[in-house]
Amino acid sequence: MTEQLQNLLYKDIPLTKDMGLELIKFNGNVLQAIAPLSNNINDKGSVFGGSSSALMIITAWSLIKLNCEKNNIDADIVIHKNSTVWHKASYEDLLMNARFDREYDFKEIKSIIDSKRHQRITCNIELVNTDNLKFSTMTANYVIIPKK
Repeated sequence: MTEQLQNLLYKDIPLTKDMGLELIKFNGNVLQAIAPLSNNINDKGSVFGGSSSALMIITAWSLIKLNCEKNNIDADIVIHKNSTVWHKASYEDLLMNARFDREYDFKEIKSIIDSKRHQRITCNIELVNTDNLKFSTMTANYVIIPKK
């Protein structure tokens, strides 16, 4: 499931391939992704803030997309707004963990989308290292919109 989505991302959002984004673990509530520092580095040798921001947004979007696919929800997912805090510079490969801010019932969401209404979802995303030390945190709001 994650491999198919990753291929779709590479095809439809070529930047994800250039950034080296890999979706590595999905359990329904959390999606973990990685990307190499070498593709997302700034002039100081640390993670470029713009790259980390884009990768966190795409990782959470992917979490929602995977849950929609799992529940046969054919809809568009768009970012509405986000807020990011960079706690400290990271000089390591990027490891992102995206999770929902609360439990969402995707069977109920399917019913909402099928009735041509939209659904808002909030995700929390962390950029961490392998010891789970946080470098950046983001809260992102998305909207699931029925396809026309």
